[in-house]
Order: sequence, then C-alpha cells, then structure tokens
Amino acid sequence: MLNKGLLTTGVLAFALPLSCAYAQSGPQVTEALQRLRNVTVFALEPIGFVATTSPGEKDYRLLLSEPPDRAIGYFEKLYVSGNMQAKSYALAGFRKVSPDRFTELYRSLAQSKDEVITQTGCVRSHETLYEIAQHLNQDLQ
Repeated sequence: MLNKGLLTTGVLAFALPLSCAYAQSGPQVTEALQRLRNVTVFALEPIGFVATTSPGEKDYRLLLSEPPDRAIGYFEKLYVSGNMQAKSYALAGFRKVSPDRFTELYRSLAQSKDEVITQTGCVRSHETLYEIAQHLNQDLQ
C-alpha cells in the first residue's frame, strides 16, 4: 500500500511544474499573439539561406502548444484582428486543432482575393488567402 504522504508528494512534484509552465506561458503567449497580428510574412517551412524557422512560425507553434480550447480562442482572435499573414497562421492553427472550423472558414474564402505575403526558402511571393487555405486543405486529405 502506498504512503499517502509519498503519493501527495509525487502528485505535487508532477503537477507543480506543469502549473508553473502554464503560469509562465501567459505573457509569452500574449506577446506571440501580438506579434502574429502584424507578422510580415507567412512561412511554415524553413526560410532564408540557412533554413531557419521564421519568427511567425515560432509564435504560431507557441500558440499551438497551448491546450486545444485555449489555442482555438487564440486563433479566433488572430483570424479576426490580424493581417492576411496572421489569418493564414490562424487557418493553419484551425487545421490542426479544429478541423471543422477550418473547413467552415475554407468554404467562406472561395471568392477571396486578399493577398498574403509568403516565403519558402529565400523566395517571397504573393498568394491569395484562398490559395493558402487550399494548400492547408490538401494537407488534411
């Protein structure tokens, strides 16, 4: 039989670091959301000559690492208040954590001519938000 004190200590040793991690992620997530609202390029692949992860993708991954309910809320805020690149990151997030919401938004974008600045490797280009959604949708299938 387990000692109650030992069991409590084990639970606290496991739970305390997790609760601290959530508490510490608050300002980081808020800052990431703020940066993503005005991000200058949408890139989900390595960029530049040395193939680095874009700052936007790092922030996107931070939001994606949150619990699903929170992540969905962050992506909703981003989709409503962000620029076209931010909306693209929000669509990518919905694709991962809320496929139904992604499908809903994807269908609503069929006539969209809104341009997104994208980057793959060293090449920057322009695609419509609908084209971005099409690429993301192909990844679902």
